[in-house]
Amino acid sequence: MPINFSKLATLSSSIILVLLVTGCSVPVNRYQVSVDNVQVLKNMDTKFNVAEFTANKHESGIFCRAANNVETPKGETFDKYIKDALVKELKVAGMYSTDSQIVINGHLNETEASSMIGDAAYWSFDITISNSHGDSFTVKHTRNYNASFIGGIACGTNMPRAFSPSVQELITEIINNPKFDELFVKGV
Repeated sequence: MPINFSKLATLSSSIILVLLVTGCSVPVNRYQVSVDNVQVLKNMDTKFNVAEFTANKHESGIFCRAANNVETPKGETFDKYIKDALVKELKVAGMYSTDSQIVINGHLNETEASSMIGDAAYWSFDITISNSHGDSFTVKHTRNYNASFIGGIACGTNMPRAFSPSVQELITEIINNPKFDELFVKGV
């Protein structure tokens, strides 16, 4: 049987195109401030400073279905994205000051994500928040979202779009945690 070079070339081109398209990274959305978080912070009536957050793993992306890397907009690590989001919330609330002695520390223990079909898709964070005295509390937050059967939609749209709202909800859980008030507002 003779080799059909035309079909072989077409097949080779198709394989190369698929590899190029599926190997791209997809950025998550830039962080948008939560009006509810800003209001909670304003009601605390104290200024906060935020130290650099640390992490067990300094990751800036997670592979989605072994095809695309879903990553932060500027390639910053997840811990830096979360820290910057908190600072943004504090600034909009008028509660951020680099001169404040009330310093919020954060350590991102783990970040997980899934793009399973249906509502089994999620972003999950495990973070420890501490004050300057070493007193701390841990927040574990998981936000489910709907993913698509189609990998391009699940990894190129759904998973990246769900990240920023997941971080908003994480910050909501941090600042509404009774320990936050105890460590950073009443305990100072």
